[in-house]
Amino acid sequence: MRTPTASRANARHLIEALPRPLPRDEEHRADAVQAALLTSGLLDSSDLGNSAAVAAAVRDGLTSLAHLLDEAPSGHGAGQLLVLLLAEREAFTPHPAPTEDQLQARGAANALLHLAMWHTDDDLPLIVSALQVHAEEARNSAGMP
Repeated sequence: MRTPTASRANARHLIEALPRPLPRDEEHRADAVQAALLTSGLLDSSDLGNSAAVAAAVRDGLTSLAHLLDEAPSGHGAGQLLVLLLAEREAFTPHPAPTEDQLQARGAANALLHLAMWHTDDDLPLIVSALQVHAEEARNSAGMP
């Protein structure tokens, strides 16, 4: 199990490794996101063809992004990530408006979910799992049972 600090580092590396803008072509976009997962250390090169491993890396990436969002207003990263994803999907702007860091985390999360479409049938269980792992890691790091 990772620590929130290690997860934040992974999230920063992931965001930095994602090309801006992402390729428009579906296949090239998926390749770019997978390459960013490799660069961030969330995916091992031996797992490139393994859908279960890529899905697990996407889950870990989402968990890491939630930990990263925990940094500013401490303890609300998972909720922020959900609101940012829903706002993107439903085309509304949350209040207060997202910061540049939050927008980068949202962009990375959307990119991860795009990659997940290539490796899973449904990304909702992946999101739920990522938020559960986030809660468990945050609880463990705080010394709570």
